[in-house]
Amino acid sequence: MRAVVVGVGSNLGAREAAIRAARVLLHARDGIRVTAVSPIYETEPLGPPQPRYLNAALRLETDRSPAELLSALLRTERRLGRRRDADQRWGPRSIDLDLLWDQCGPHESPGLRVPHRELHNRDFALAPLLDVAPELVEVFRRSLERQGGAPPRWGRNARVVVETSPRGFDVDVEANSLADACALSIGHGVRAGRPWSTLHRSIESGVEEFSNAVRDVLQTGFSIHRATMSHCSKSQWVLEFHGACMGNPPPTDVRLWTTPGRHRAIRVQLATLY
Repeated sequence: MRAVVVGVGSNLGAREAAIRAARVLLHARDGIRVTAVSPIYETEPLGPPQPRYLNAALRLETDRSPAELLSALLRTERRLGRRRDADQRWGPRSIDLDLLWDQCGPHESPGLRVPHRELHNRDFALAPLLDVAPELVEVFRRSLERQGGAPPRWGRNARVVVETSPRGFDVDVEANSLADACALSIGHGVRAGRPWSTLHRSIESGVEEFSNAVRDVLQTGFSIHRATMSHCSKSQWVLEFHGACMGNPPPTDVRLWTTPGRHRAIRVQLATLY
């Protein structure tokens, strides 16, 4: 097993959710273990006009070769909705996974070069890299200083309150966008001893569609422990519901309210009553 660092970036849809999902998916693969996660930075994009990026880095322990690891990164990107063959050069990305550093040293093969030839000139990659690989500070410190230091760290500045009762649960969320708000986890208890499973739903993007999806899942008798948006675009959201089948579904009423503000975070309240 050796240490490697993977850079993660996203500037489409629920950016934080995409970074979190990439971490979970990589950690679940055989021969890969995520041992550290950097803070998240918000950076200006390169290339044509597009949304700002969220960037982070994951430190992995792995026994996979660089080529095998690259294959795992590409499969993870596809799992999260990215199609590299359709990408615009320097264009926006739902998720971007790049191998930044390998403890075994430099590597070059078709389609892969480690470290990236432009790493010294990219503060959005260097800052999170040094957060999870402090042994590289002396190697890259001057490169980062030459670019003005680390970019600003990103903070959600959101609040999640979950209240459960025998009759249901309420979730109160504040976030920067509706997509980010829905990407935050909503939770409800599941009795111990039940087999856990995951349900996936693709829906049109919108508050009513999200509310209806939660209602439909609950009415099947599936008790939601966690619901997250793993990927979203302007036209489609991909939802994951984690929980257990509890048998007979209770009568369910699901309501979703949104209160957008021009100069403040959006406020979302999801109420589920049995």
